[in-house]
Amino acid sequence: MGDIEEDRIYADTLGKTDLYVATGLGVAEVSVSNDRIGQFSLAHRCNARDVAVDGTRVLAATDEDVLAIETSGPELTVESLDFGPAVSVGVADAPLAAAPDGTVERAREDGWEPLGTAETVRAIDGDLVASSDGVFRAGETLERVGLDDAFDVVGSETPYAATGEGLYRLGPGWTRDLDGDFRMVSAADEQAHAATADALYTREGGSWREREVPTTESIVDIVYVADGGVVGITASGTCLVDPVAAKDGASGWRSRSLGLPETTALAVPEQ
Repeated sequence: MGDIEEDRIYADTLGKTDLYVATGLGVAEVSVSNDRIGQFSLAHRCNARDVAVDGTRVLAATDEDVLAIETSGPELTVESLDFGPAVSVGVADAPLAAAPDGTVERAREDGWEPLGTAETVRAIDGDLVASSDGVFRAGETLERVGLDDAFDVVGSETPYAATGEGLYRLGPGWTRDLDGDFRMVSAADEQAHAATADALYTREGGSWREREVPTTESIVDIVYVADGGVVGITASGTCLVDPVAAKDGASGWRSRSLGLPETTALAVPEQ
């Protein structure tokens, strides 16, 4: 049996997850099935800075506009949301986006509502915004909630912030979990991962430990798929999969280079 036919049967048996990747060439679609990294292609050509999930839509921050890519139909459809150039995008009670000058706005039925400005916005997740000024919360206005030099945030469930001084967790206040120059953090349910430029950490049983990965490239984002697996992407476009149960019974990460430059973020829409 050929590899392509085997991959198709395997995906049909175990289920396939479509992920969307922000790259300098555009928004790419990548199929993952358990421990297999399958086909990938450009869903929309642009300079994508960031992606986020809004139900079955993937929101993309691009040099020209914020785009909404609908993934639920037989074909992808792309809609411009009339924001203008954007560097980051996220979703709280409504889509949020940041302009190159640091202005953060919330989507309304009649357009976009400015909330405030932060210096060098780097990430948005839930209602939290990471910037070189620290962490902000997008409420009625943009309110600073602490820290400095934030590169990434998790805004739902247990909030986290990756900063140049360490990885922080928000309880009654910010608590430093790990020292180091952290650039990425992701979390969902009981899972959490964080990365510096050259190391990946995972939180298990209430404590963090370093994980070995089959690459020396910097991991820029991690997402969690429906079967419990973990998928990561590096700045140079290498996709990493840590399956719950690999087909061959082996444990650990699997990797495949996608050949996509300037990769910044991953998104997994509802399917």
